[in-house]
Amino acid sequence: MIPRANWQYLVLAFALAVFSWYLVSGREKVDAWIQVPVEMVNMPQGYVVRQGMVNRIEVRVRGPRPMVRTIDMRNAYYPLDLANLQAGVNLLDFETRNLNLSRAIEVVEIVPSRAELLVDRLMTKIVPVAKNVVVELDDDFELRGYALRPPEVTLRGPQEMVEPVDVLETQPVKVESGRPGQVETTVGLVLPAEVEASPSRVLVQLDFGEKRTELSLDREIQATRPSGMVMKLEPALIRLTLSVPVSLARDPGIENQVRVVAAPLGELPVGEHEVGYRVELPAGVTLTQSEPERIRVALELEEAGPSVEAAGD
Repeated sequence: MIPRANWQYLVLAFALAVFSWYLVSGREKVDAWIQVPVEMVNMPQGYVVRQGMVNRIEVRVRGPRPMVRTIDMRNAYYPLDLANLQAGVNLLDFETRNLNLSRAIEVVEIVPSRAELLVDRLMTKIVPVAKNVVVELDDDFELRGYALRPPEVTLRGPQEMVEPVDVLETQPVKVESGRPGQVETTVGLVLPAEVEASPSRVLVQLDFGEKRTELSLDREIQATRPSGMVMKLEPALIRLTLSVPVSLARDPGIENQVRVVAAPLGELPVGEHEVGYRVELPAGVTLTQSEPERIRVALELEEAGPSVEAAGD
C-alpha cells in the first residue's frame, strides 16, 4: 500500500509522463493528402483556355501531427500564373513553393504535377443567319417569302471554331399546318462548341401561301352603246395576263369570271375616241398585264332602219 505522504509525487510523475508523451507525439511527423483549389491568375487578354483547366490539385504534405490536422484550408490555394500563355499547347508545372502553407508543413508531392493547357486566340466575326424550317406543305402551298431579324449576328470564341463559320443556321422552326399563312417566332441559333453569339436569338418571319401560275387569255370588250349611235370598238379583244392560284387555275370556268368593261361612252360626241377600260377579276386573281392599254371607239349617228349593236349590248 502506497503511503499517503507520497501521493503528490505520484501525481507529479503522472503529469510529467503525459507531458513527455505530448512532446514526443507532437514532434512525430506524419503525411496526409489535402485538396487545394487552383486559381488562374494573370490571364492575358485576347486568349482563351479551351482544354486542360484544373480546378483542384491533390497535395501530399508532411509535418507534426497536430499541425497537419489543423491546416487552415480557407486560405489554402494554388495560384497558377498564365502570364506567358501562347496559342497552342502550354505545359505549366505545379511548383511546391507556390503553396501558401505554414513553414512547419512540408509539401512532398503534387498530383497532377503539371497542367497541359490548350490555348487559342479569341476571335469575333459577323456572319449571316439562315433559316431552318421544318414543314410538310400541301402540294399547292409554298414559302413565298421570309425575313430574319437581325439578319446577322456577331460570333465570339476560339479562332479555330469561329473562323470556318460563314453562315449560322437557326434552330429548327417547326410548322405544323400543311396550309399555313404567316408564321412568326423567336428561336435560338445552332452554335459551334465554345462559341457565343450576340444576339443569341433571332426573330423568324415566314410568309406561306398558295402557289400561283400565269394565265393568258383574250376577252371581248363589253360596252354600252350610246343611244342613237352606231359604235365600233377596236380592237374587239383585250389580251390579259393574270396571276392565278393554282387551285383556281384548274377551274375550267375561270374565263367566264373575267370581264373587260369599257369606260362609260354616254357623253361622247360623234367621232373617234380613245377610252380606257376596267378588268373585273375573281377573288385571289391579280392582273399582271393587259394589251392594249386603251381602246379606240368610233361613234356615228344611227341611220334609219334596223339598229346594229356592238357586243355586250
